[in-house]
Amino acid sequence: MMDAVLIAGGRAPASLAESAGHPIKGLFQFGGGTQIERVVCALQQSGVERIAVVGSELLLHALQPPGIEVLFATEGEDPVDNLLRGVERLGLSSESQFLHCAVDLPMLTSKAICDFVHAAPPDTDVVVGWTPEAEFERMFLGAPYTALQFAEGRFISASVSVLRVGFLEAQTPLLRRLAQARKSAGRVALTLTRAFHYHLMRMGAPLAARFLTGRLALSSLPPLAERLLNARLHFNLSAAPELAYDVDTEEDYRYAQAWLRAHKGYTLSPKV
Repeated sequence: MMDAVLIAGGRAPASLAESAGHPIKGLFQFGGGTQIERVVCALQQSGVERIAVVGSELLLHALQPPGIEVLFATEGEDPVDNLLRGVERLGLSSESQFLHCAVDLPMLTSKAICDFVHAAPPDTDVVVGWTPEAEFERMFLGAPYTALQFAEGRFISASVSVLRVGFLEAQTPLLRRLAQARKSAGRVALTLTRAFHYHLMRMGAPLAARFLTGRLALSSLPPLAERLLNARLHFNLSAAPELAYDVDTEEDYRYAQAWLRAHKGYTLSPKV
């Protein structure tokens, strides 16, 4: 099993913070405990060796007195900076893989983490998880979600990934620019166009057309990533639904609260 970096500095928009009673997502209450307690317990029970939590120092109080031992790093300026701070806190080498996990996963279980990590090829630089829409709907009937259509089917993106430290270090400038642009598809496209102008002049329009019409094959992207970034990319197309249900809106929060009340087996410390 590998180490994990838990990004826990997320702030909630005003309407969500008002419903949840706190602006920091990691301190939302679910099933008798804080969100960060639930996620850390799931990570520990999955067999993750060490956990670096990156976020506000207020989160440290939520991890006491249960005796959960974690490494802690204060949050930085952007998501990429947070990952780098977590990696530095763990003292990982450039060749090491680590699990990146978001904190706003109220239904997370240790089994879901185990399955995802064990399916990650050891020779890859990036493993991205996708949950089939049908599986997500089967588990979370009536839940709010956004799915994307690809040639392989409709999928919901998971909020966990496996990364190699060397890839993160080598691509930090580009990843920073993408992080700054992440809330605008147009800005993301512009950032990529500037970074890979020659290649995207020839390939960008056809790729965009296939994506917009739902015909883009995820299987076509790893060779492109290797050509442009010298990165070995792998897609896990069977990520567990628990890895894809995150809390970004008031609707997400209210559904998760109701779902957890109806499924008492999802305790603070989920079992494998």
